[in-house]
Amino acid sequence: MSFSEEEAETADEDEMTSEEEASEESESGESAEDVLSALGEDSDLSASASVSTEAQSEQEEQAGAHPIWAVQQVYSLRKGRVDFQPSFGISMNDPYVQHQSVSLSASYYITEVLAIGASFNYYGFLDAETDLNYSVSRATHQVIPINKYLLGAQLNFSYVPMYGKFAMFKEWILHWDVWVIGGGGFIMTRPEPVIDPEYRSFDFKAKFSFNIGLGGRLFLTRFLAIYLELRDYIYPEELESLTTYQRVEDRQDESRWTEDSYKLTNNFTLHAGVSLFIPFTFEYKMPK
Repeated sequence: MSFSEEEAETADEDEMTSEEEASEESESGESAEDVLSALGEDSDLSASASVSTEAQSEQEEQAGAHPIWAVQQVYSLRKGRVDFQPSFGISMNDPYVQHQSVSLSASYYITEVLAIGASFNYYGFLDAETDLNYSVSRATHQVIPINKYLLGAQLNFSYVPMYGKFAMFKEWILHWDVWVIGGGGFIMTRPEPVIDPEYRSFDFKAKFSFNIGLGGRLFLTRFLAIYLELRDYIYPEELESLTTYQRVEDRQDESRWTEDSYKLTNNFTLHAGVSLFIPFTFEYKMPK
């Protein structure tokens, strides 16, 4: 078959047109697929973003409902600080007379758990005869020898074997510690004349005493705490003689007013007060 030049050019133009249309169709198809895939990816991203946002909000709600607290292992350091302890004490083991005291203690912590200090107790006119003593005297017409306290002072060593913290009502973290204490000093006492008060009178005398105790402290701040302490003051006591005499000379003889021997006495006292650490602030030092 033979074609003319015009028919050959027309055929070439038709082929080029069909190729351009095919390329345009392929480009349009690819672009359409790209658009669909992009739309799919956008929807996936939006869905994952919404899921992550919901998870984050849920985590924030849980964090708000159950906060995580970071707490130091030791809330208040003691080394190099002085602990002042004003307190009020009351005797626990004498059923006939109650020895009340105003006390002040000061302890310097050589280490975090060891301290050396001194304490002073003033009894003065805070002693009080109990109702039991009054009732026994009235019912049996007998009197029981009792003693009066004036003051006492001691040098003490303290050791803190335990300290820790606990959560209260899921709202507050409270820190505490426990210490043992012991030492020696003196106490000034005298018998209260009840057998023959018409002639007998006694002066205060100093007696050696030693003490042991156990205390517990609850911190309110890093320098202020409240505490309770049980302390046993042990000393030799001089008691009034129960023997009565008829002759005036015997009643005036001071050697007959007291017993021949001393009696070992326990003054078991409960102290309640506050613990004040000075200086108020301290600095944590991390180990090298």
